[in-house]
Amino acid sequence: MTASLRLLWFGAFAFFLSFFLLLAVLPLYARAVGVGDRAIGGVLGAFAFAAMLVRPWAGWAADRHGRRPLMLAGALVFAVASLAYSLAAGALGLLAVRLLHGCGMGLYPTAASAVVADLAPPARRGAVMGTFGAAANIAMALAPIAGLAVADRLGFVPLFQLAACVAVVALLLTQRLPEPARSRATIPFTPGALVSVEALVPSAVLFLVMLGYGALVTFLPIHARQQDVNPGLFFLVFALVVTAVRNYAGHLSDRFGRVSVAAAGLGLAAAALAALAVASDASSLMAAGVIYGAGFGALTTALLAWCVDVVDEANRGRAMGTYYTALELGIGLGSLGAGFGVEAVGFAPTFLGAAAATLTGAALALSRRPAR
Repeated sequence: MTASLRLLWFGAFAFFLSFFLLLAVLPLYARAVGVGDRAIGGVLGAFAFAAMLVRPWAGWAADRHGRRPLMLAGALVFAVASLAYSLAAGALGLLAVRLLHGCGMGLYPTAASAVVADLAPPARRGAVMGTFGAAANIAMALAPIAGLAVADRLGFVPLFQLAACVAVVALLLTQRLPEPARSRATIPFTPGALVSVEALVPSAVLFLVMLGYGALVTFLPIHARQQDVNPGLFFLVFALVVTAVRNYAGHLSDRFGRVSVAAAGLGLAAAALAALAVASDASSLMAAGVIYGAGFGALTTALLAWCVDVVDEANRGRAMGTYYTALELGIGLGSLGAGFGVEAVGFAPTFLGAAAATLTGAALALSRRPAR
């Protein structure tokens, strides 16, 4: 890790820490301000849709104008949105804040991933990207339980203030990050310039995975609380396992290919979602978290490196924009669809459907294996 990569890692850690402090709390906050289950899926899923709309432009702008300005803007939006939650009243107010918050997610990770691709040696790209991805996963390990504890002891407003302060730390660290030296793309701003065709296959696989992930992050906290289980336990073990496997999965994908590692991860993730459909206590929840973490860490590391492999240096931002657009679209549709599914057929059938979508992603990856 060079000095720039270390600085980027800590900035990304602070950025995602701000996000994950609120992840498990927001469904509970939405219920507290009177939002129903069906509306919770739509309101919280709006975050992903806002990020999805911003991502393609962010990828193009990162190639055309540089990475650092977009990262600074994303961290600033996170700070403002975190404070704005305390002012949200009802479903419409919460929806407005979620849309603003999602714009920040559309900006920062798109540009930050392009910086990692700029700085990583091609022969070790998977391993370096896995190490960078661990910043988000360590934040996920620490933040949900901490966020729930702060909300339970101090209330929602102090938690929102804490998340804003952490986002400011990400902003200050990003200010010290130099812009990587690279060739600049000269593609004009057109609808075709917003999508990387080369990155569509791994992005489509990711979309299918994120349908299940969107359902999980939206309704697992509510389901776990109904079983008198702390939902932070799932996110803790999930994040710790993802952190542990990312670097190793990156090495394996550098050596044996992206598809082999991604397909194995997809199979594990599908098995974990099926297990969550019948989980009813803390032990089964944590076991599912271990399996899902191993699968998720492997598949996301391999798919991200696959996207970078298939584009040239001047178009990495667009590839990252396409990748993260698929991610946010999957989370948003998964969250929205799960809201209808849980209300209509219950938690277990909804999560079995999420497992089926994940297995479909494995079939797509194996059918479109790229040349080494």
